[in-house]
Amino acid sequence: MEEKFDGDGITKRSNDRINNFNSSEQMLKDVESASSISPFVFFTAFTVAVGGFMFGYDTGIISSAMLLLEKDFPMTSVTKGLVVGATTFGAIFSSIFAGALSDIAGRRITTMVAATLFVCGALVLSLAPSYSSLLIGRLIVGIAVGLASMVVPIYISEISPRFYRGRLVTINVLMCTGGQLISYLIATAFIFQHGWRWMFGVSVIPPFLQLLFMPIVPESPRFLVRKGRTEEAKKVLAKIYPGAPREFLNDEIDVIYETIAQDATGSYKQLFFYPNLRPLIIACGLQLFQQFSGFDTAMYYGATIMKMAGFTDIRDAIIFSILVSATNFAMTVVALYLIDRVGRRRILLYTLFGTVVGLVLLGIGFIFVTGLVPKQDTCADYGTRCGACLIDDRCGFSKLKDVCVDKTLSSDQLYDSCPSTSIRGNWFTLSSLVVFVAAYALGIGHAPWTIQSEIFPLNVRGRANGIATATNWCVNLVVAITFLPLTELITVSATFWMYGVFMIFGWLFVYLMVPETTGKSLEEIQELFL
Repeated sequence: MEEKFDGDGITKRSNDRINNFNSSEQMLKDVESASSISPFVFFTAFTVAVGGFMFGYDTGIISSAMLLLEKDFPMTSVTKGLVVGATTFGAIFSSIFAGALSDIAGRRITTMVAATLFVCGALVLSLAPSYSSLLIGRLIVGIAVGLASMVVPIYISEISPRFYRGRLVTINVLMCTGGQLISYLIATAFIFQHGWRWMFGVSVIPPFLQLLFMPIVPESPRFLVRKGRTEEAKKVLAKIYPGAPREFLNDEIDVIYETIAQDATGSYKQLFFYPNLRPLIIACGLQLFQQFSGFDTAMYYGATIMKMAGFTDIRDAIIFSILVSATNFAMTVVALYLIDRVGRRRILLYTLFGTVVGLVLLGIGFIFVTGLVPKQDTCADYGTRCGACLIDDRCGFSKLKDVCVDKTLSSDQLYDSCPSTSIRGNWFTLSSLVVFVAAYALGIGHAPWTIQSEIFPLNVRGRANGIATATNWCVNLVVAITFLPLTELITVSATFWMYGVFMIFGWLFVYLMVPETTGKSLEEIQELFL
């Protein structure tokens, strides 16, 4: 007979179990030594992580699509920012209720809702007849991203063996960065008029396949126990730990009851008082500085940045963006290897310095290409400053007069790239961007998520992670919308230098506030804040 518990019912039942709970450490060691990650767990984790792949793909594809979209839908820097930022706005909105939905309907249903929205969003975008349709499509995709970014890591962690949990959760991180890389590779096949429709359209395939496989993926044991479906939870655990004795499975059920009971004792109010306030400041602060690094501008506007850097041909801009995305993917893999060996705090201090260096060099590189010239009222105001002229969509550089003019002349009378610009300046800028992305991926791009999963007591961990993640999305929206207007107002170089100043403050924040958590148990980490 199934039992259902809620509120005090969960606490009472779990307390009864906890009082009689006598876990066998030797049994755990025996199961751990005899177990490996089963094909069932791999299949489940990769199926669920398609949500992470779509998160990365939709982040990356807008960078390439934007270069073609602006040919069909004339846009200002503000309206471009709104197209990019619509996804982030949708993610903020859906992340508010993603946790509640996954607790009420289940992890599997929430994942399927996200996949359905990914399909719908891709169809709306690929068939968009107007600018407003683009915004609606991006908003739908954003809602899906918000759901997936919240539920996928939780889902994978709950269907993973506890001693392989960290390794399996990183599948989501790799799928996300891999999705960004693949989006650029796919974009190179559709660099023609209206090719952006295909870029968006092919993204229907992964979530559609996910929807086909999700019916055979089980619900998470934690959700089943929470709903009183204990026997179903045991069957799922038996697949997660094939060959484990029944006593071990019963102990795992008891551990789940214990965590549910502890979670029931927490509240949002507790986060704003000792000893949880400092961890909350650390988690939100790290997420804030992660976004103020300006990294997501390299993902959202990567191809546009390459065009600004002197790679004026659309194909070249997208191809060189692949190098940036590949660097992010490769360094993320390296970070997963280093973070437990070097330490969270130490790797942040080293790599934040690297991001500052990369951003300073990036600003210098843009001086070589565009100069320190903000957007002018008219094309004629650029005069002979070719680099600044060519990044203004209104303008072209005349072959006849060697001055900036309105794009009223035929294309054969305008330069495709500046005749006086040294190719070394273009490559210096690209190299600086690669340095910045590598430093970001090794540290601030990855460590905040690891740290925030460790520094909170179990009873407030979920709520605290929700607040920290919301901080990330909110700042992401600000950066996405303001990047292009800032490049026009204060120049491209000054914009990246501004991000560099933020990273200096980020380094000081880590140095003064963030303790080392590597190699410590969760209990030892809690003692750091007492």
